Amino acid sequence: MRKAVFIVSMAVVLFAAVLPARSDLFYTQSEYNRIYNRKVAAELEIESLRRQFQNEKTNMESKIRDLQGVIEGLNQQLEVLKNQMSEQRDAAAKRIEDLEKRTDILKKRGSDREKELIEANRNLQKECEEGRSELQKKLDREREEHLLAMKKQREDCQTSINDLHGTIANLNGQLSELKDLNTKQRGELGRMKSQADELAEQLKEEIQKGEIRLRKYHDKLIINLDDRICYDSGSAELKRDILPALNKIIKIIEKYAENRIVVEGHTDNVPIASSRFRNNWQLSTERALSVLAYILKNNRLDPRRFSAAGYGEFNPIVQNNTPENRALNRRVDIVVLPKVKE
Repeated sequence: MRKAVFIVSMAVVLFAAVLPARSDLFYTQSEYNRIYNRKVAAELEIESLRRQFQNEKTNMESKIRDLQGVIEGLNQQLEVLKNQMSEQRDAAAKRIEDLEKRTDILKKRGSDREKELIEANRNLQKECEEGRSELQKKLDREREEHLLAMKKQREDCQTSINDLHGTIANLNGQLSELKDLNTKQRGELGRMKSQADELAEQLKEEIQKGEIRLRKYHDKLIINLDDRICYDSGSAELKRDILPALNKIIKIIEKYAENRIVVEGHTDNVPIASSRFRNNWQLSTERALSVLAYILKNNRLDPRRFSAAGYGEFNPIVQNNTPENRALNRRVDIVVLPKVKE
């Protein structure tokens, strides 16, 4: 039974691994299918555990029947012992009768042997009674112990059954919550696709020129701004060339009020050679802040939805082994994250 409880505990851990770690994430169709397959596997595991539990229950019932058989055997032994005691009592009674006859004879003779035989008779009766009493007590004690053990095993079995029912109910509740969450995530996925399509249409010219790149990654929409049209070398001040594109992005962001926006600054691995910035960390952060400050000039946007981060050279999209790759790594990303309501 302990083994069955342990297996059920492992099933809970496995199933817990299937649940999303964050409620603000959503999944693509393929990932949803994979989660659904894991759910099916979890249900199969639950079914397997139910069968295991049934087997354990059957084994426990078999043990209970065995104990009942033992008790019946003990009762039979007790009956045999009672019969033996009866026979012994009869034999003792016969021997007593013989002794009494001999006692009568000895009494007539008036010898000392008479007293000895009387005392031996008394001692024999006492031993027989003590032996019978001890045997009865032993049998009663063993029977009581077996009954208590059987009661304890039944209680343990019922406790395990209740625990299994509770675990199954919890797993069903978690599965229902997962289905509700995925429904919301599919809705957010549709909204994210609409936003991405609108951005692609509005920024078609900039995308064709390679100045802006759109990337969809799992639960994110990333708007990648090329630093060549955003900043002069070693500067964090926005160039006028990028402002029309930013205005288009701001108008579309404004339509999706539930999204969270993170502006990320990135550099290549060449150390900054400027007295204005201590290192690439500061340069990437200042560039992200300059984009964020321009976006938040729109008073209709809620600043609580926005944040900025600087990653320096430590989050490249390609290796910094050629001038072209380093140019790709020098960028500002506007990361759009959907928010799934609780």
